[in-house]
Amino acid sequence: MTKLFTCLVALNLFISTYAQQKKNYFSDAVSVHLKKYKENCKDAVINHDYDRVLYLFDSLVMNHLKGTYIEDLKINKLSGGLFKIEDIEKPFILTTTSSWIIKNDEEIEAINQLASEFNGMVDIVILFWDAKADIKKIAKKYNKDVIITYVDERSNRENDIISTYKHALGFPTAFYITTDKKIASIDRGGPVKFKKQQDPDLYVTNYKFYHKKMIQLILNNDLTKNTILTDTD
Repeated sequence: MTKLFTCLVALNLFISTYAQQKKNYFSDAVSVHLKKYKENCKDAVINHDYDRVLYLFDSLVMNHLKGTYIEDLKINKLSGGLFKIEDIEKPFILTTTSSWIIKNDEEIEAINQLASEFNGMVDIVILFWDAKADIKKIAKKYNKDVIITYVDERSNRENDIISTYKHALGFPTAFYITTDKKIASIDRGGPVKFKKQQDPDLYVTNYKFYHKKMIQLILNNDLTKNTILTDTD
């Protein structure tokens, strides 16, 4: 009876440890659900049902992608060297974009301001899908507290997992990630309005949008850490 009890305890411990170690990664979840998502989006576009396209994106995120884990990516930094996901010790926002996407100066200004205000608490990482030479000019608009990275697929040196973050959801896309590398949320980033003239209201709108998201990320991160501590205890 004692041996049986010992075996059962060992088995439960093994199952518990395995469950904690087994993680559902973003790229794996995407590979399972992306085909159906794209088919539904295509049908919605054909029928000019653009509200449904937004609904499908939100549904994919909430039902299948939120709570997955980001892989230990290694991405080139514009300043030199590699940006390694595994080395980040703070929650962070990873925004994917490209040099040809029109990003209003007001949004960049809001990002700069918040990167400075939340410095030491939340990192903001901009990932450009471009060659290094193509992003140097636009990268100058961001301040020193924003981490600028890039992936040049034309070099054919980037792995398939990194490319998933571009081809799965398109861009711009913003990932909100906790310290344990769990995706707390995904969206399209700040409100976009293509205006050539300066618009103070657009700065305020973007500032409030990102500020709210960063506070939510910090709270979500603290909740995750407390849960881990409780489970450990």
